[in-house]
Amino acid sequence: MNNNIKQEIDKIEIPPQLHLRSQMGIKQAKLEQVESRQSMKRWTPRKTIVALVVAFILITTAIFNTQVIAAIQKALQYFPGIGMVVEEEIPQERYVLKEPITTEVEGGFVVITGMVVEDEMTVITMSGENTTRLQSIKIINEEGIEYNLESGVTSSTSGQWGGSFWQQGKLDLKGKVQIIIEDNPEIIIPLTLTKAETYNSYQDMGETDTKNGVTITAIASRIGGTARISLVSQVPQEIKIINFGIQGIHGDQKIDVIDEKGNRHEIKQFMVSSSIASEHYVSSPISELNRSKPLLSSPANEFYFELSDSDVPTYNLTIPEINVTYNDKVKISLDIPSDTTADSDKTFEIAGFPVKITKLEVVDKDQLRMYVDLNFNEEATESLINFKIDAQSYMGKFNEHTKALEYLQFDIKPGSKVMKLTINDPEVVIRGPWNFELPTNKYFGTDK
Repeated sequence: MNNNIKQEIDKIEIPPQLHLRSQMGIKQAKLEQVESRQSMKRWTPRKTIVALVVAFILITTAIFNTQVIAAIQKALQYFPGIGMVVEEEIPQERYVLKEPITTEVEGGFVVITGMVVEDEMTVITMSGENTTRLQSIKIINEEGIEYNLESGVTSSTSGQWGGSFWQQGKLDLKGKVQIIIEDNPEIIIPLTLTKAETYNSYQDMGETDTKNGVTITAIASRIGGTARISLVSQVPQEIKIINFGIQGIHGDQKIDVIDEKGNRHEIKQFMVSSSIASEHYVSSPISELNRSKPLLSSPANEFYFELSDSDVPTYNLTIPEINVTYNDKVKISLDIPSDTTADSDKTFEIAGFPVKITKLEVVDKDQLRMYVDLNFNEEATESLINFKIDAQSYMGKFNEHTKALEYLQFDIKPGSKVMKLTINDPEVVIRGPWNFELPTNKYFGTDK
């Protein structure tokens, strides 16, 4: 028996009256058994008593099993906009922002996409368009107490930026709060934090589908005339999802939303991705405090689409394929060619995928180009498309159609004979499809 389950069973107290009744039933059964040996006339009552005892044991066993299930069940909490799921035996009281808040700033806009307040830390995710990237923000609670949050991980493209703001330790933030953006004049953004909902399972959070060992849940809600979909997953410990295919991994193989009338709906995203928040969240003290138990799901992705004006009963969401990395590594040794190039038949295996090194080429005397064949197969359930080199800067080239790695190029010492590498984090495409039927009356029926 699993030690964790055994420990949970040991914790369950058997009520004294239940123990006493069990003993009484057993004693009565023994008494009837002795009497039956003395007189065959008592045979029918004995059978009745034994049957009652058996029935009693079955009933108490059912009660016991229910207690066991309740004891080992863990509660789930989901953070909207941040895309994280926390799994705990006793759920912590957390406060979250249920819907994104958009505010005009400097002729552009800033969106507060998510926020969670808990005992260990507070995290806020934001994005902006045509505005200066924020370096810090201030939060004021209902009592007027101010907190300053510094910018953490950020990313940006032309005219857009996204990032997270966080502070370790418990902050007194719930209910009505204000976020202050220092500007001239300062910008005040009021928002409301509500207690995070607790769920018993991923299925309780939304429509759920499992393909090839990966379970994905689509958490759907309505914000005005827009649908918001958040994706969370359950995967083996050695796997981490890095791309749900919202923008597509291979050509047209991307997330698709079609309503029951055949209309395809355009998918939109904010600049902030849940993985930005995840990097801070996972590296925070909370992961140290909970290292012994599953804490966070794989990072979720969030997207939006406009709901139909007409009466559409159902929307169908399809995820054709996803990108994951495996927690695996392998060490290899390469003989550097004495000439410019040399064919190779060296092979290695990572995460169960075979890799063949087909050629080595010395470039400009101080770089080595390693050509590889990843055995990419479009029909396979899983295909290796990339991997990393540990503690080494490098560049690579990928096949335009398959997106599979063709070669890696990295520095070598001029005149060296051997190059030792550690290959890690193999990137793999896992194919579905994962299908979700989203009834309008269940998820999008009420305009908030």
